[in-house]
Amino acid sequence: MKDVLLVKKSVKLIVYSYSEEKLEHVRAMLTILSGLNVERRGGAFLGRKFYAYFDDVASAQAAAQALVRIVSCRTKVCVGTFDVTNLVRDTHPATLKDRKLQAQVSKTSLVKEANSVINAIKRSKTEHHCKDVEEN
Repeated sequence: MKDVLLVKKSVKLIVYSYSEEKLEHVRAMLTILSGLNVERRGGAFLGRKFYAYFDDVASAQAAAQALVRIVSCRTKVCVGTFDVTNLVRDTHPATLKDRKLQAQVSKTSLVKEANSVINAIKRSKTEHHCKDVEEN
C-alpha cells in the first residue's frame, strides 16, 4: 500500500444558490484561488454546492467576495479541519477544457485582485511568524 501524504486545510468555503450559466466560471475561479480542485456535491432537490478549501478565513472571504461580484450566489465559510488529499491538483489533473477556462478566468481583474489579497494575507502571516522567531 502506498503512503499517501495527508493534506488538510482549516477553512471550507461553500458556494450555493448560483446561476447554472456561470457554473464553469465559478469552478474555475475557486480552483485558481484555492489552489486545489473544487468539489461539487448536492442534488437537484437540495441544490448543487461547490466546496473550496483555504488556509485561513480571510482568504476564503476574499474568494467569496470576488465570486459574489461576478455571479449572484450565496457563500458560507466554515472553520475546522478538512482532509483535502483527494483534491490536490498534482494527483488529479484538470481536463484540457478546464485548464483553458482557468487560464481565461485567471486573467480577469477580479481574480487578480482576490489573488493579491490572499497573497498579502500569506505574506503578513509569514512576516509575523518571522518576527516571533526572531524574538525567541
